[in-house]
Amino acid sequence: MIVDLNLKGKRVLIVGGGREAARKVDALLSQRCDIVVAAEKVEPSINEHSSNGKINLELRKIESVDIIKKNEPLDMILAVTDDRKLNREIVQYARTRNCYAYAADDPEVSDFSHPAVINVGDVVQVAISTGGRSPLMSKTLREKVEPVVINVINGLILDQIKLQEQLRVSAQEILPSPDQRKKFLVSLRDDEEVLKLLDAKKFSEANRLANKLLDAYAQKISG
Repeated sequence: MIVDLNLKGKRVLIVGGGREAARKVDALLSQRCDIVVAAEKVEPSINEHSSNGKINLELRKIESVDIIKKNEPLDMILAVTDDRKLNREIVQYARTRNCYAYAADDPEVSDFSHPAVINVGDVVQVAISTGGRSPLMSKTLREKVEPVVINVINGLILDQIKLQEQLRVSAQEILPSPDQRKKFLVSLRDDEEVLKLLDAKKFSEANRLANKLLDAYAQKISG
């Protein structure tokens, strides 16, 4: 079952610094979590993210699960070294610490498989998974599907999502029932004036209009 974990504010440890680790870092950067990478050597992109303050980097030789103890508490651990035995040991120890754990190329011991992800503007993520059966085919499918997804999810849709996120929070404060909130958000999604403003890249104006529409909707249902 594919789920979208809420990792905001969580602490994630990636053990390993190769290309697989670099891909995991890229996938996690949009999740607003605290990322730690531990490895003796790392890919240039990992070094760059560390220099930019986006991740924490520990350059050291990894030979045991001691790296986990040093960085506790943790919420998720990704073991992506080229040592399958070490990856397994890390996952097995992580379970004793109540962490979600993943071992590269070892779905049998992992708590989850890591899908191939299409990331559109750090707003929409589309996951393609074979359930760990073939990471290669997941990647192949992602490469085939990605151009289509990017073509369909344009800038207007991304701005609609951002606006919906903000108005959803406001609606929860003043509309008493989930059904009323859903009806308002549907009407907002289809409002022609709001769409025109978003299409013209006038997000602030669209936001102000959306809030006026929310106030008017709240007054209407209150009688």
